[in-house]
Amino acid sequence: MDALQFLLHPYAVDAFLAHNWTSKAIAISAKGQHRFSHLFSWDQLNDLLNFHQFNYPDLRLALDEKVLEESENERLTQWCQQGATLILNQVHKRVPAIAQFAAELRQILGFGTQVNAYSSYPNRQGFSCHYDTHEVFILQIEGSKQWCVFQDTLKYPLPEQKSASQSAPTDPPYLTCTLQPGDVLYIPRGHWHYAVACESPSLHLTLGIHVKTGIDWLEWLVQDLRQQEEWRKSLPTKCEATSIGQHLTSLVEALTDQLREPDLGYRYRSYLDSLGQPIKTYDFPRQAGFDQFPQGIDTQFRCVQFQPIQVIALPEQEGFRILVAGKEVVLRGVTTTLVEHLFQPQPFTGRDVLDWLPGYDWEIDVMPLLAHLIAEGILFVETGVRDG
Repeated sequence: MDALQFLLHPYAVDAFLAHNWTSKAIAISAKGQHRFSHLFSWDQLNDLLNFHQFNYPDLRLALDEKVLEESENERLTQWCQQGATLILNQVHKRVPAIAQFAAELRQILGFGTQVNAYSSYPNRQGFSCHYDTHEVFILQIEGSKQWCVFQDTLKYPLPEQKSASQSAPTDPPYLTCTLQPGDVLYIPRGHWHYAVACESPSLHLTLGIHVKTGIDWLEWLVQDLRQQEEWRKSLPTKCEATSIGQHLTSLVEALTDQLREPDLGYRYRSYLDSLGQPIKTYDFPRQAGFDQFPQGIDTQFRCVQFQPIQVIALPEQEGFRILVAGKEVVLRGVTTTLVEHLFQPQPFTGRDVLDWLPGYDWEIDVMPLLAHLIAEGILFVETGVRDG
């Protein structure tokens, strides 16, 4: 079960994409199972507050439909005692389990992800009714919270089209639900909503999916056009024989030709994939050349996770060029079988590599190859905890 299937379970992914994604909110019951206890808890919230430094607005407080001033963070405990909602942004950058979960969802959906944590207290409303400009999943961790979701008043709002500049809907909510631990609520971007904690303190994660739109694609295309001399050329003056209309017509023809390029979609998808950062970059002391083979030939390795990998065969079967996680390495004198297996998500051992490289010597050939990939942060030594 991948991360998206796990998130939506028992609701089928195909049904969700067909009936809900970007169009209709849905609450999914966990039937009493605390499905997200491995991701977050009150103890982990306290660890973040006690041992990490958060600056405003990554740490905010909200009470009675208003976000409190930055200076009020100094009185965090007192405000929470009065029922304020506490918001910690970007916990996916601080909690490994959340980082891995968010990264896997990013790879599946193809769009950026962000996870924030919210703690709130009984019968107090933190935020006023509003909408978000990204897709939202609410993962209830502890306690219970009642949600009301209303129809959109502006279809598919862009990031700059905030709800503060729009009029709230006057119709009643089309979805009212109370989330219990393990439950999920999906809210499409642009759909107004608010929430109130019930009888006990509530802790939930908000998973934001920052989708791309046609506007984003056009902005990427404009950046691409900036590299072409034809598009940087000055438009004709009023004094020249060539009119501005004629010049623009030639540009339209050039643009039409570019839009017909068969690999345009692939190039944009590759660009989006390149925006994702690996969740794991450092692995010391192994990247410094120590303890890289703790079990010798039986040591387990895993390729960097949740990153697109591009393998390019070099001319005349000289080897392969590997592009992954913003890095490039060249592997010479290796087999296609090795490359096909080495960069899969499943872990493997040194013995497996010898099987993929028949006739190669473990100490002379294979160990230096693996050590190089470890030093580059492309391979990681498995230590019992799933690496990213």
